[in-house]
Amino acid sequence: MSRIEIKNDRTRALEEVEGSDGRMNVSSRSDNRGYYNSRDEKQSYSICFDHQGAVAGEHSLYIENTSSTKELVISAAGINAAENARIKMWFVSGTAAGGSALTPSNLNKGSSNDADAIVRVGNSGDAITGLTTLSCVDFVAVTANGHEEIRLHDTVRLGQNDAVMLEYDEGTTGDFFGVAFFYFE
Repeated sequence: MSRIEIKNDRTRALEEVEGSDGRMNVSSRSDNRGYYNSRDEKQSYSICFDHQGAVAGEHSLYIENTSSTKELVISAAGINAAENARIKMWFVSGTAAGGSALTPSNLNKGSSNDADAIVRVGNSGDAITGLTTLSCVDFVAVTANGHEEIRLHDTVRLGQNDAVMLEYDEGTTGDFFGVAFFYFE
C-alpha cells in the first residue's frame, strides 16, 4: 500500500493515509451552499408573496439586505401568475414604500434567527413605490396559471442596503405570487 501525507484542515497536523495505487480512498457528499448555511449558520430563508390584482409595471416584491456584516445571497425564485405575464428581477435603489411588510421564514425550523432584511410585497391597488431600477438581473415569461423559476445559483449577492425587486412587467391584470429563497454568509 502507498502512503499519502495530508495536513489536517483543522489542526494543521501532518497525517498519513493508506491508499491503493497511490490514491486516497474517499467518499463525499455535495449539497448547495444554502443547505450548509441552514444547517450550520441557521441563516437560510424563504419569503412567500402574493400580489393580488397585479397591474403591468407594478413592483411586487422587494428584498433589501440590512446586515452590516453579511451578504444576502439570493438562490432562486418560483414565479406563478394567473394571467400571461412577463416578470423582471431588478437591482434597485431608493426607499421602498407601499405594499405590506413581510417576515421571511427561517428554513431551519429549530432556529430563532430573524433575517436582517426589509421585505415588502405589493397588494391590490397598493404596489411598492419609491424605487429606481438600476439593471435587470433576469426575466421570465409565465403562461396563464403557469409556473416558472428564476434560477440564480447563488450568484445574486447583496451587500448592506443593496436590494432587488420583482416587477410584474407586462401582462393582463391578475394575481402574481411565488416564493424567493435566500441566505446570509
